[in-house]
Amino acid sequence: MKKYISILLTIFLIPIFVNAETLTYDVCESGCEYASLGDVRTAIRNLSDLSDKDIVINVNRDIDNYFEVGSIDNMANSVTINGNGYTVNSLIEAYTDIVTVNNLKTNNDGEMDIFNAQKIIINNSDIKRLWIAYRDSSSKPSIEEVNLNDILEIDQNSLNNLNAFALLGNIIIENMDFSKQVLMLTGGTINIYNSNINKVTSVPIYESVTINIYNSNFNDLKYVNIPSTDSTEWNEILQLINLKFDISVLSHDIYDVNATDFIEQYKSTTMIYFDKETKLKPSDKLNLAKYLDYYTEDKEIEYTIEDESIAKIENKELIAIKEGSTKVTVTTDDGHVVYRINLVVEKETISEKIDKMTIKVPITGSKVKAWVVVISVILLGVIGVCSYMLIKRKK
Repeated sequence: MKKYISILLTIFLIPIFVNAETLTYDVCESGCEYASLGDVRTAIRNLSDLSDKDIVINVNRDIDNYFEVGSIDNMANSVTINGNGYTVNSLIEAYTDIVTVNNLKTNNDGEMDIFNAQKIIINNSDIKRLWIAYRDSSSKPSIEEVNLNDILEIDQNSLNNLNAFALLGNIIIENMDFSKQVLMLTGGTINIYNSNINKVTSVPIYESVTINIYNSNFNDLKYVNIPSTDSTEWNEILQLINLKFDISVLSHDIYDVNATDFIEQYKSTTMIYFDKETKLKPSDKLNLAKYLDYYTEDKEIEYTIEDESIAKIENKELIAIKEGSTKVTVTTDDGHVVYRINLVVEKETISEKIDKMTIKVPITGSKVKAWVVVISVILLGVIGVCSYMLIKRKK
C-alpha cells in the first residue's frame, strides 16, 4: 500500500518541482551573440512553446528596432528586461505571465505594451508610454476582471516618468496616483476608486469603454463629449498622440467619444461619483456651489431627493425642512458628474430655536433676533430698577 501511495505522490509532485527553462539573451554592439532586439525577436519566434520559458534580455546598447516576445496564443512564463540605463526608441511588446523591467529608458518614440500579465514589476525606469491590456485572441477585452493593484508594482520614480498610461480590459484601480499622467482607455470597463486623476481620454478602438470613477481627486474637472471626429476636441486627442503625449494640448480633463463616424461606432461613457455626508438643522441652508468640490456657477444642476418632506433645493441651495434623514443626488455636466449626499437633519435644541427666532421692528420694518430683543428688555429693566433705587435713596 505504501508503495502505491509513494507512486501517486511522485506523479502529483513532479510538476511542482519542474522549473521553467531560463533563456538569456545579451544584446550589445560587439562581443555578444545578438546585436539588436530584432535578432532576439527572430530567435524567440523559432521557439514553438514559451509557456515553460523564462526569458531574460540584457540590453547593453541603445535600441531602435521593434521588439516582441510571445503572442496571445503563445505566452511566455516570464520576461525580464534589464535595460542597464540604455534607451529603446521603438515599441516593445510582451505576452507573458510575469514581466519585470529594470532600469530601462524609452524616448518619445518608445512605448511598452504588456498583454495578459499576472504580475508586472517596473523598477527605476523611464518609460514614457505604457499600455496594459487584457484581451482575447480577437483583440476584444477579456471577460475576466483584473485588479491592477494586485498586479502592478511600479516604484514612484518610474511612475513619475510616465506620460501616458493606457488600459484595455475589465480593470479595477484603487488608491493610485495618476496626477501627472493622461489615462487613455481603449476598451472594456474601468472602475477607479479613491485615486488621483489628471486627464482621462477615451479612445475606444477595440470596443466601447465604460469608465466609473469613485471618490477620486482631480486637478480640475472639465468634461466634454465628442460628437464627431471632425470636432476640435477629437483633434486635441490626435494632437496628444502625434505630439508624444504632451498633455498641454488638452483643453478638457475628461473626454468621452460618442462620434457616429468613429470606428465600428464604438463609444465611451464616463461617470464620476462623489459620496458625501452632511448634517443640518431645520431651516439651515447649504450652498451647493461651495459645497460640491468641482462645481462651478456656470454648470446647470439636476437633483433628486428621496424624501422631499425633509429637504428641498432652491436657487442651488439645499434647505433642511424637518428632522430626519434622506439621500440627495445632484448631477452636473449633463449627468456625468454625480454627487450622492447622505443628509441628516438633526433636532434643534431650545437654545438653537431661540437663536433663529426673529421679531419685526414696528417702526423700521426690519427683523432682529428674538434673543437680542429679550436681552435688551432685560437690560432696560435692570437699568430702570437701578435708576429708581438711586433716585429713592437720594430722597
